[in-house]
Parts: sequence; C-alpha cells; structure tokens
Amino acid sequence: MIQIRCDEGFQGLINEKRIRNILKDFLNRLFDSQRGISVLITNDAEIQKLNKQFRKKDYPTDILSWTYDVGEGEIAGPELNESQEENIAGELAVSAERVSKQASENGWDFETELIRLLAHGCAHLAGWDHEESGKQEREMLELEIQLLKEAGLKNIY
Repeated sequence: MIQIRCDEGFQGLINEKRIRNILKDFLNRLFDSQRGISVLITNDAEIQKLNKQFRKKDYPTDILSWTYDVGEGEIAGPELNESQEENIAGELAVSAERVSKQASENGWDFETELIRLLAHGCAHLAGWDHEESGKQEREMLELEIQLLKEAGLKNIY
C-alpha cells in the first residue's frame, strides 16, 4: 500500500501515478519484503508542528520520516496503525513550501526535488542515518544517488 495525501492546494503539484511507481521502486530496492509507505505533503506550519512534537526542533524542515519498525524507545509517526505495522516501512511528511524553495535554488522542478527528498526519506526508513558518522553519510548519499538514477534522475548531486 502506498498512500499519498496532499494538504489542500498541493494536489496539482505532482504526478501521483509517477510518484507511486517511484516509491514502489525505492521500497523494493531497500527492503527484502514488499513494503508500503504513507506520504503526507503539507506546508511549513504543519511540518514545524511535527518537527517540534517528534524531534523537539521548533522550525520547519523539508522532510521527516518515521519508521514503523518500532523498537524499544523509538517514536512512531503520527499515523501509526497497528494493523498495518507489519507491512508498512514507515511514514514521510514533506513540506511543499520547502520543496518549492529548494527546487528553485537547485534549478529544477518541484517534482524532481520531491523525488530527491523521497529517496532521502526512504533511505532513513531503511535504517540509514547521515548524522551518525561521516562514513554512513557518504554511503547514504551514494545509495540516494543510485535510487535517483534508477528513477531516471541523473546528475542531481
């Protein structure tokens, strides 16, 4: 199951069928068994609330991720549903406002930046953490580059 929810005003920014197919490919590449994902495309104000609630950081960010492989001491995302827990990789929340700003800064369109961030978020769901060490940061970036190439996006980094 791949669920994509867009807050009002953001529905027309993406080709939902393309994003679903790319997410399916990312998940198949990153996980041994078939997994689903929930994605929320929202605004800066909402993502700031989530960032404050779950990470204790009171500012907007581009993407947040919650794994559904919840272990002791880990925090599940806002939409965790126990009946879906076994086959859902996790949940991503993306700020459309940040995506738009970063896309403009990087010189590409909204959807390209969204896909770049989704690759990053899916890598986090698969257990990668760029804040853990420089080595893992480099390996995570290489993984993201490979995911993006497979999605048809080359020369992003």
